[in-house]
Amino acid sequence: MKIKELHHLLYRAAFGPTPQMVKELKGMTREQVVNRLFDDAGRVQDLMIIPKPETNGKGEVGPLKTIGLILKSQKEKDLLNLAWIDRMTVAKASLREKMILFWHNHFATSAPFGWLMQVQHNTLRRLALGSFAEMLHEISKDPAMIIWLNNQQNKKNAPNENFAREVMELFTLGEGNGYTERDIKEAARAFTGWFVNQKGEFEFNEKQHDVDNKTVFGNTGNWNGNHIIDFLLTKQETATYLCRKIYKTFVNNTVDEKRVADLASRFRTSNYNIDDLMRHIFMSDWFYASENIGAVICSPVELIVRFKKLVQFQVDDKQQLAYQDLLGQTLFSPPNVAGWKGGRAWIDSSTLLFRLNIPTTIINSNAIKLNKRPAFEEKDRGEKPQKDQQVVVKSDWGVLVNYFKDVPAEQLTDEVIQFFITAPATRISSALIEQHVDTRTPQRRIITTIAAVMKLPEFQLI
Repeated sequence: MKIKELHHLLYRAAFGPTPQMVKELKGMTREQVVNRLFDDAGRVQDLMIIPKPETNGKGEVGPLKTIGLILKSQKEKDLLNLAWIDRMTVAKASLREKMILFWHNHFATSAPFGWLMQVQHNTLRRLALGSFAEMLHEISKDPAMIIWLNNQQNKKNAPNENFAREVMELFTLGEGNGYTERDIKEAARAFTGWFVNQKGEFEFNEKQHDVDNKTVFGNTGNWNGNHIIDFLLTKQETATYLCRKIYKTFVNNTVDEKRVADLASRFRTSNYNIDDLMRHIFMSDWFYASENIGAVICSPVELIVRFKKLVQFQVDDKQQLAYQDLLGQTLFSPPNVAGWKGGRAWIDSSTLLFRLNIPTTIINSNAIKLNKRPAFEEKDRGEKPQKDQQVVVKSDWGVLVNYFKDVPAEQLTDEVIQFFITAPATRISSALIEQHVDTRTPQRRIITTIAAVMKLPEFQLI
């Protein structure tokens, strides 16, 4: 497998190449590398950070305890956030973590209970490379999702359409595609009685379920929520919508509709086998076409994990959360039910400047100033407003220095560019980079050359 293709695959199926990964995989065929990534992703290990809430003798959480859980929910979600970032950084199953991140955005949820968010996360963790059909059924009964999309209030005498609408618009068909307003209203009736009990578990409340006939997608019967999910899975629009979203995330934000149609046909025929779909993508020649390499803007979380893996980038917990906020992607706190838009939406004048300055911050290993957002934009974490803070950054460049130590000085810049940049490098001037390099020692030459390349806008493209 060509080295550029290997790096491309590692950016899309993992969090980018590291010296250790390149040494292990270099010289392997495409099939061998893909199989290795999927084999490593085979192990599923839950993320267990938040303890299960205390319950009474009936296994239920009382009203006062529920209020307490809400009050400490943000802090618990922050702990879950940080633990997941650490897992992404150290886990050998990088592909599974990358897929969990995709599904976390697809089923964007931020319910006010940390424990329930952890339960949902581990459902996505378990099914990230499994069956989307099974995932959709389970997420539709997920307590955090039911609360987040108000199905708790969906009762036979007062249907709430929120969940029925989002399961069509955001999770399966896509907005305005393959359904009518009547389909939403009728489907909402089918989901009546799906609620979360005092144990924090899904329960079907038969007394609140509408047992009259409903007509959804032209089918009339006494349908319940399971029937609606099954109807959605039979529609070609569902497979197409999902494959288009996967294509934009893992291949190219500019969509090739013919390829998406081919992927959708395969996905539906396989009964929505995610493993099969992603293997097919990563094994396809077109995935490695030049127009698809370096064509995706790295998400904030991917960027943070990339720095952590490469140079053991460390700040304290509060500031790691602040980095996510300032870059525009805080795990477990999506901007809305549609999740993060991704693509060019990751970049604006402030986030790009912040991204480009991270390498300088790391290389200097000193205090930097994080300017907090204006008060009206801040997320409430249950903390008092704070002044702009000085953040001490720690790092270790030893692995990278060791990897490049035998490269001749006159070839170093080009070698570093080839390692870190997959986008077309025709506009990158090696001479300009070298003007910012500290040549006092071989180690400083390597570190400052790498940092200068990391500051390039092209470093943001994967």
